[in-house]
Amino acid sequence: VATSYAGVNKGSFYHFFPSKQALVLAVIEAYAQDLQQRWHVALSVTCSPLERLQRVFEATYEAHRHLVDNHGQMMGCPLGNFAVELSCQDDVIRQKLAETFDGWTGVIEGMLREAAANGDLPALDVDTTAQTLIAYFEGVLLLAKTQNDPGVVKKLARGAVYLVEAAARARLYE
Repeated sequence: VATSYAGVNKGSFYHFFPSKQALVLAVIEAYAQDLQQRWHVALSVTCSPLERLQRVFEATYEAHRHLVDNHGQMMGCPLGNFAVELSCQDDVIRQKLAETFDGWTGVIEGMLREAAANGDLPALDVDTTAQTLIAYFEGVLLLAKTQNDPGVVKKLARGAVYLVEAAARARLYE
């Protein structure tokens, strides 16, 4: 059904992908690389680490606003969508998604470590804070999708900053 909806016959699909799983894995890889590159750009700008973090959310808002303007629908994060729909059905896809989220976490960890080393942030639990930010990011996109409103991403961007500030305060009192 999906191949006919897309105007692609089944034979053409299997010429490029040996299975539907292979297609999903290719989509995950392509989207993950694209988003990770966008995050590297947003996080490498010369400004405070918390401003860089907000830039990630602002760029995400702009991308999703553009999609809604052109397609009328807030799509959310394709990888979050796959995680909800497929991670319990296909262990290979679940593992690829986990690796992808780990990669995104690594990008955030790098920014946090650099900021702490430069004295821009106090010492904090970089690993947990980065995972928390990824979970927050995915949750924000889920809420925006359910409300069909990319403005939710813009509205909740500051929450990511609050999470880092709270993590830094918590680390100071250990």
